[in-house]
Amino acid sequence: MPVLVDLRLPVTVEEITSSWGYRRARLASPRIMALLPELLAGIEANHWIQPKISFDVWPVVSSGAGWLEVDGGTRIASPALSHHLPGAIHLVAGVCTIGEALEKQVREGFLASDRLRAVILDEIGTLSLFRLADQFEELMQAKARRRGLEAGGMLSPGEDGFEISQLAAVLALSHSEEIGVVPTTSGMLMPRKSLAMIVGWGTRMPKWSRSERCARCGARERCPHRRSRSSEVAK
Repeated sequence: MPVLVDLRLPVTVEEITSSWGYRRARLASPRIMALLPELLAGIEANHWIQPKISFDVWPVVSSGAGWLEVDGGTRIASPALSHHLPGAIHLVAGVCTIGEALEKQVREGFLASDRLRAVILDEIGTLSLFRLADQFEELMQAKARRRGLEAGGMLSPGEDGFEISQLAAVLALSHSEEIGVVPTTSGMLMPRKSLAMIVGWGTRMPKWSRSERCARCGARERCPHRRSRSSEVAK
């Protein structure tokens, strides 16, 4: 049950503006561009982002149409599994989080009516979580190669075809409590900037890009990296 801490997630002003897209970055006000390095310096100095990953690798003992069962008896069932994890002989369950310190700063910004600061901090947190998930995916690919296998793409509960009802099982298999990630009664995760996922290991496993994952994500309509919220407050 590996737990990874003390991970580095340096984010630059250029990476933030690139994530906005050309049009939004071009229209960013001088106030926003002056605020970005200030916020990044505060995150670094105060350790508001505390990345952690917990995961485990489970042998698949049986499978069928839309389900698979791992050693120990836990069964994951969703329509997406047949298409995205065909022939998986190992299932990796993982969870990553940037902690709750940044979210506290976001809440304080909104309470202080500093909406711009709060929104940008929240977007930096989302970008950092995406980068942490990318690190996890790269790590799984490397570990699979060392076993002579391929790692498929990542799936998260809540994506189209992978029901949120499977979240509890994924969290249990990934030992999420070891890094302080717990589910809420509404199917969210706390800390809020956390992500649970599974990856299949096998031969000739299908892979997909982040944009393809975004298209399946249940939060795609409200994701700050798909539409600009800063434009609402940057006047």
